[in-house]
Amino acid sequence: MMSRRSRVARLAVTALVGGLLTFHFGAGPALAWGAVNLVLEGWLVYLQMVFEPRQTGRTPLALRVGPPACFTLAWSIMAGLSAVHGPIAMKFAAVLILFGLVVEGLKYATVSWAAMLAILPGPFGALILVGLVAKRFTVWDKAVVLVTIAGLIGYAIDAVRVMRKSAQALERAEAEALDASRAKSAFLAMMSHELRTPMNGVLGMAHALRATDLDARQGGYLEMIEQSGHGLMTILNDILDLSKVEAGKLALDVAPFDIRKSVSQIRLVWRETALLKGVELAVEIDPATPAWLAGDDIRVRQILRNLISNALKFTDAGRVVIRVAPCGREAGEGITLSVSDTGVGMDAAQVDQLFTPFVQGDRTITRRFGGTGLGLAICRRLAEQMGGEIGVESTPGQGSIFTARLPLAAATAPDDVLDGDVAADLTGARVLVVDDNTINQTVARAILEAAEVQVATAASGHTALARLRVEDFDVVLMDVHMPVMDGVRGRAPHPRGRGRPDRPAGGGPDRRRHGRRRRASDGPGLR
Repeated sequence: MMSRRSRVARLAVTALVGGLLTFHFGAGPALAWGAVNLVLEGWLVYLQMVFEPRQTGRTPLALRVGPPACFTLAWSIMAGLSAVHGPIAMKFAAVLILFGLVVEGLKYATVSWAAMLAILPGPFGALILVGLVAKRFTVWDKAVVLVTIAGLIGYAIDAVRVMRKSAQALERAEAEALDASRAKSAFLAMMSHELRTPMNGVLGMAHALRATDLDARQGGYLEMIEQSGHGLMTILNDILDLSKVEAGKLALDVAPFDIRKSVSQIRLVWRETALLKGVELAVEIDPATPAWLAGDDIRVRQILRNLISNALKFTDAGRVVIRVAPCGREAGEGITLSVSDTGVGMDAAQVDQLFTPFVQGDRTITRRFGGTGLGLAICRRLAEQMGGEIGVESTPGQGSIFTARLPLAAATAPDDVLDGDVAADLTGARVLVVDDNTINQTVARAILEAAEVQVATAASGHTALARLRVEDFDVVLMDVHMPVMDGVRGRAPHPRGRGRPDRPAGGGPDRRRHGRRRRASDGPGLR
């Protein structure tokens, strides 16, 4: 990499030296100089083309130090001969070239000890030989030369020691910072379950409490609790999602999904907010957009939600438009999701830092509009994880256009897609809720019993398996994170020994009620 960066300067100096050799010594030495450098440069280009870092072990020593050693040897011989046989101007130029080689060798002190040791002997050896074989140098002159070169070597050693020490301190500080960042991200990613569980309990019990008899004052208090809880959950989810992405623990669940349905549902969620602000919320979908796409529907919705939330936050009048269109003419080129608004807009300085975590347009934005400054950073990370990109165009006072390009291929509709969305009748259904947290059990029971569902609970995976062996359930809602046996590891025989001998613990027998198939589900459940 260093030789590639310095190629232009190296070739320019090589040509300059060739001109000096031609002027002072004729065409022969200049042609020899050009031929040697042509071979060396060709060798270096070849090595740069075929070199691949080793997965294990180190690159062979000859390969690491061969090119710098050969280059230094060629330049040192040229400079030494020019200093001995050339006129005074050439002698001065030759000494400068040798000192330049010393500086080049010191540059490698922070990168490679082997490369540095391969470069420095050439110029130091040439300087010593020039002083010893110079025709007009007396013994005293040669002694002065040797002492001076010895001092130069001492200076070089001291410079190498200081540079190496500084480089090692910088490497340690960088490694510690990276380790601390990874530890923080991994900690927050692992704490997702522990942090969300109590918040789910608060919101779930508030939801269950709303179904009881409350007076107007109590209802107002409960609404404040729910609003505050949802706000805190939004902040919590943003922090945890960003930490998961940074820790590399956020996996995409790729499956066919209906992009039109996703966009329409998100519009319904934000329509009330837009109406309260007097802002029109419109959707424009290009007819060429595939009906079904292969991707992570949840994360695509998350990108859209963040972009729409951001647009509505900064738009007090006018309209917010959600547009969906193919990226290109081919169906496999992906789609473009854009959200435009007629809000306050941004200048170039604000746009530059817009996707930086915890950073907002200016210091007054948090006081005026709230938020953590994480939504757009998460959008960019999610888009990049999908192999896409996200950008923004904005003009102060005229609004902004956020555009996400996602390489989502067209897909076919799943076989089990129903013709229409029909609410299932859950009356009398038997559900087993498996969770080691009693609050979550209570929340699930309150919500399910409100739908006239018969609820049974278990506090561990082993207890759930024991009940599944002797009881018949339609659905099992199992927590993923539990001690001893989690919801992913748990597998049980079919209830009462019927059917297949082994199936996931979350899959009770399927039933058909009112002509509809109600599929058993496993997975996060209460999460």
